[in-house]
Amino acid sequence: MAIEWTDERISALDTAQLKNLRENATRREVTALVELCTAELAKRNADKPRRIGQPRSEAKQFEHDMSAELATVGKAMAEKYDLSEATAKAKSEGVKGFKAHKLLGSDGHAKLGGMQRDGSVAVDRYISYRRGTDIASLSVFLLKDQPLETHEFQVIAPLTMLDGGKPVAEIRPTATPAQKQSADGGLSFKDLDSAAAAFDKVLAKITA
Repeated sequence: MAIEWTDERISALDTAQLKNLRENATRREVTALVELCTAELAKRNADKPRRIGQPRSEAKQFEHDMSAELATVGKAMAEKYDLSEATAKAKSEGVKGFKAHKLLGSDGHAKLGGMQRDGSVAVDRYISYRRGTDIASLSVFLLKDQPLETHEFQVIAPLTMLDGGKPVAEIRPTATPAQKQSADGGLSFKDLDSAAAAFDKVLAKITA
């Protein structure tokens, strides 16, 4: 005796059973049952093909790669200097409202900068360290609607700690007063090695 497939019976099946039943019904050309199964699967949102991860856009891939490269620099600096939050706090006793910086983001990559977060630039990823009132950061920076090759690596730090530093407003001329920068000076580079070397020099001064 053939089973009479009602809405209740259909809805009692799990998704795998339902798909199997529809396959059998399709093979036997039982159109009404195919339609019942399809309707129930649609209710469960289970009839969509599995999404294959979309490939990253060129800009997103660039951002991802640069974040990883900055993190590599950060890890190398952390081996060279004591950049722990505990030491930063201990050495900053008496500084009102002091908050230690995590060198890297929670994912182990460079952190997301405020100017990218608010959408005013295409890429603003950085690593940073704070001790006392001094903050030093190393970032990759790309303005909106600009070719990837126009990106810069920037070291933002107190002017007094930079060799040949410029006022931060010259390094980031598009920053508004609301987008307050972490220090008053900066240097920009086209290659990461040079930027990392400048960041290294600043860290040597901050941690001395």
